[in-house]
Amino acid sequence: MRKIVIAAALAACLLAPALALAAGQSHYDKKAAEAVQAGQQTVSLYVDVDLGARKSGSASELNQAHRAFNANGYQVASVVGYTENGDLQGFFVTYVRR
Repeated sequence: MRKIVIAAALAACLLAPALALAAGQSHYDKKAAEAVQAGQQTVSLYVDVDLGARKSGSASELNQAHRAFNANGYQVASVVGYTENGDLQGFFVTYVRR
């Protein structure tokens, strides 16, 4: 019985991201909802830029994050690019509750 419960819990953890995406939610929607639930006034996160998608992919990632946090009552406070050896790796973004 215990093995079944553990297997079910593991399956739920593994399927949660896929189900969220299928429901139209992004990773950022989940983070924003968690921040609201925790009552956070400020939230800082790292927006990763995928290799090969640094030009259009970075804008898309930032737009998804901004849309999710804006819908949950946050506004952008700062966006700082992070580079290694001259290559863009991602952004540190800080949001504040309105």
